[in-house]
Amino acid sequence: MIPVRGYMPHNLSTFSYLAIIIIWAQTVRQRIDDPGVRSRLLIACAFMVLLFFLRMCKYSYFENITVREYLWYGYTLPLTAIPLFMFLASLYIEPVSNDRHLPVVERILIIINIVFVAVVMTNNLHSQVYKITVHPDKEFTHAWFYYVITLWRLALAVGTLYVIFKKCSLTAARKKWYIPAICIAVSLILLTWYLIVGGSPRIAGHKLFQIHEAVCIPFIMAFESIIQIGLIPVNSGFRRLFYHSGINACIYDKDNRPAVVSCSWTGTEGDEDHRVCKELISGGYVTWVEDITVINRLNHQIEEVTEELNNENDLIRQENKVRAERVSFETKNRLYNRIASAVRTKAVRVNDLLNKLREERDDKEFRNGIIYASVLSAYIKRMGNLMILTDAVSALSSKELGMAISESLQYLQLKGIFCNYTEKGECELPSKAVLLAYEMFETAVEDVWLRLHTMWSRLSMMMPSG
Repeated sequence: MIPVRGYMPHNLSTFSYLAIIIIWAQTVRQRIDDPGVRSRLLIACAFMVLLFFLRMCKYSYFENITVREYLWYGYTLPLTAIPLFMFLASLYIEPVSNDRHLPVVERILIIINIVFVAVVMTNNLHSQVYKITVHPDKEFTHAWFYYVITLWRLALAVGTLYVIFKKCSLTAARKKWYIPAICIAVSLILLTWYLIVGGSPRIAGHKLFQIHEAVCIPFIMAFESIIQIGLIPVNSGFRRLFYHSGINACIYDKDNRPAVVSCSWTGTEGDEDHRVCKELISGGYVTWVEDITVINRLNHQIEEVTEELNNENDLIRQENKVRAERVSFETKNRLYNRIASAVRTKAVRVNDLLNKLREERDDKEFRNGIIYASVLSAYIKRMGNLMILTDAVSALSSKELGMAISESLQYLQLKGIFCNYTEKGECELPSKAVLLAYEMFETAVEDVWLRLHTMWSRLSMMMPSG
């Protein structure tokens, strides 16, 4: 509503929109880790800046009619590039089905967009986009190619939303589809009003909006809402992950103020059973507490044995016994930690799923959730068994892998999935191969869980030729 003609201070509204775009672009650069998505969103932001820059040049810095007319034509470049690069960003969101063909599709879309821009910039030669009737006042009507470009922008905007929701596998995020849809709908309503009425509505002679903000701001709102509801992965959940990690640790800034604190942080100064460790990191340091109660207990046992034994041979025997216990404890502890690390994500998923099912009222959803939790639990149990069996040996019988897969298939049948398992021959397999094969089997099941209806597994020993 602020007129932009005149000196630079009159461009306050334009500078405000530019500040919003630049600030949002900075947050995108910091939050989104995927380089394919991040770079294309930043390119779209750059075209938003270009759009407002062209508006300032047209209304404030040039009086020549021809220059201003070509600046007006130049609006087409950012107005078509913004939805194009938003759409390309959605294509790079994981999972990417065919990353080899994606660069080819991207180049084709960019070439089409360049052709549209070239047609608009040469409108004075053919008048297929705008039919200008009075040049000094720039009175015009829209020609057929203008509506082609409008449909192109509309298809990219709708296609962006469709691709993002098609790739999302999070039910909680998909249920909030209406939030970005409303933002894009607002943009389409404003553009439709602009096209039908021939401009935006006016109050006291001032326009409520122009086409620049009608395109940029709703797109920013739409993608920000997409990020907030979890359709685009961002790194903003690290603080919450650290809080629920269960480790006794705290991260301090350079001024010794707590920046990130774990829920298990006790703030202890350390005692004989707890050792405080500290490590410098960028921007501060991290401190954590190690529980050495077991080590101290073993050391006390050694001291007591040393005091009680008078015979040198008995003393050596007792020391060796305690040392063996310590080694055994550390070995088992490493094994259990390795097992816990291997199944941690599945265990957390089962816990979250069961907590969610406590409030579930739909019997079908409750049953499907219980079955999914059972499949994950079977994997946790069998993977733990396999890791224990393979800890001390370098090879394992293929029968163990077969029994693990068979048990998982039994739980899959509860969902109504047709399962078939065949096993031919028996051989010794490397331990790592057994663990990797079972992990790949479970990953395949989870990746297609929502659309899985048939599962066929075959384990056979291939005889070498000759």
